[in-house]
Amino acid sequence: MKNILEYIICLALAVGFAHYLNGRGGFLIITVMVIGALLSVGLDLYVRKKIKIDLQGARLGYFGKGEKAVFELEVSKSTRLPTPFIEIVVGSSENLFVEEDDKRIRLTLVNRRHDRVSKSLETIGCGGGYVYVKEAYLCDYLGFVRLTLQVPAERFEVGVLPEIIDIVPDRELLRSAVDTNNDDEDEERETADTSFVFNGTPGYDHREYIPGDPLKRVNWKLSSKKDDLFVRLDEQIVSTSRVFALDLSPRGFGAVSRDRIIQGCFSICLSMMRSGYECELYFYSGERTHIKLTPSDDPQNLQTMLSRALPVPENEDRFAQEVFMDGRGATVFTDERDRAFYDSTASLSPGGMTCFITYGIPAAFVQNMWAVNDQLEFSKI
Repeated sequence: MKNILEYIICLALAVGFAHYLNGRGGFLIITVMVIGALLSVGLDLYVRKKIKIDLQGARLGYFGKGEKAVFELEVSKSTRLPTPFIEIVVGSSENLFVEEDDKRIRLTLVNRRHDRVSKSLETIGCGGGYVYVKEAYLCDYLGFVRLTLQVPAERFEVGVLPEIIDIVPDRELLRSAVDTNNDDEDEERETADTSFVFNGTPGYDHREYIPGDPLKRVNWKLSSKKDDLFVRLDEQIVSTSRVFALDLSPRGFGAVSRDRIIQGCFSICLSMMRSGYECELYFYSGERTHIKLTPSDDPQNLQTMLSRALPVPENEDRFAQEVFMDGRGATVFTDERDRAFYDSTASLSPGGMTCFITYGIPAAFVQNMWAVNDQLEFSKI
């Protein structure tokens, strides 16, 4: 609008010049201005369908946190005529950082049929990330018309690997996750419920004692040999595996929150595997993903898979139906902040058997909530 107003003012001055000073010269100026405006708008309309934008290197690449990656845009035309100004706006996922100057690209194709522009990004949080062309415009030389261009559907996909960090799962957290009943319930019910959430140690008949375990299950003979307390596992515990679910909110709460949740989930799963336990993990990576982890599995395979973790789209269910199959519990790693989410998820399994591990929430929404901090330390909320 500003450019059009300025053009009208200049045209009015040319009319005044022709009327009061030099009619022939003023008429020539008016003619040039009108023809120039028509050519500028006409060229914009014609070239619009002749321009193509491609995002190069759309195949998934894997990077560690803090590393640099390069993506390329190729702009081409199918005409000999010069193009007006092309403006491209780039968008990215929250765990990738692109400089503001690199998000807006301006160019024009005059003598060349195509041009390629390279830009860099920095990985700041683990999980699946992507760069895409958000919008593109074609602006005529005089700035009268701003036409939208078709943008590519492809995305430059980046998998940001979580770090391999050795942690020892907090025993109170482990106990809280497997024992979600009230204190006044009997020990038999207490033992049976340990098959939920951090539930089960397939192939192992004993595990280390956790404060609160029934003393009648302590294997004193084995404990004396190992110089530490070990408890026997009943058949129900041995036959099932721990269930973990990684949930990333589609609303997004920042790269830091997302990174801590993925990193916490990876570290806990890795610790369980290295301790000789099996576990199941559910998450979303563009599709529903369910993997069973055993002590013999390669940790780098899990690391690679979690580098593709993404939020579940808003129009889909947050969890696969089998996560809480038959009312079983699970340990849910989530960056969600909506209290209604916790209430509805907790209701999927009876007796409060779902444990939540989150980041950045000061007060508990449900009875079994834990927080993970920047040092990957877990504490009860």
